[in-house]
Amino acid sequence: MNEDKKYHIKRLLADTLAQAGSDDLDALEKLLQGIRSKQNKKSKTYLNGVLNYQGQLTEDKKYEAEIELTPFVLNPLKIVHGGITATFADTVMGTLVNELLPENKRCVTSELKLNYLKPATGSKLKCKAELVHRGSHICFVTANILTEDEEIAAYAAGSFFIISKPERI
Repeated sequence: MNEDKKYHIKRLLADTLAQAGSDDLDALEKLLQGIRSKQNKKSKTYLNGVLNYQGQLTEDKKYEAEIELTPFVLNPLKIVHGGITATFADTVMGTLVNELLPENKRCVTSELKLNYLKPATGSKLKCKAELVHRGSHICFVTANILTEDEEIAAYAAGSFFIISKPERI
C-alpha cells in the first residue's frame, strides 16, 4: 500500500512540476521544506514548518513569534489569507499558555476572536501575545498581529481551556 501511495505522489509531483509557474514552485518548495522540517524535528507541526514559524517566550512572560509571508499563505489579492492570520494568532496565544502551564497540563482553544484592521503584506508577519487572566480551568489571552513595519494588522483574543496532558504527547 505504501509503495502505491509513493508512486501516486511521484506522478502528482511530476505533473505539478511540469505545469508549475514561479508562484507554484515557491509554494511547493515551502511545502516540502515544511515537511522536511517536521521530519527532522525542527518543527512541531507540518504547518509550523511550512510557515517557518519562529517564536520565543520573552522575559516578561509574553510570547512573540513570526512567520514568513510567501505565495503559499496569500489570497488572490496577494495579502495574507485571513485563516492563516487566525491560525497564527491561535498558535501563538496557545503556545504562550502552554509555556506557562505545569508540565502535566496543556491547553486547547475554547474561543477565538479576531478583528482584521489592515491588509497584511510584506515578507513576514509578527504576533505578540499576552496573558490577561489565568484561572484554574480557563486562560484568557490577547495578541497583536503586526506587519514587518510593526503596524497592527489584526487584534486577537482567545480563551484556552486547561486540560491534563495526554499521555501520547
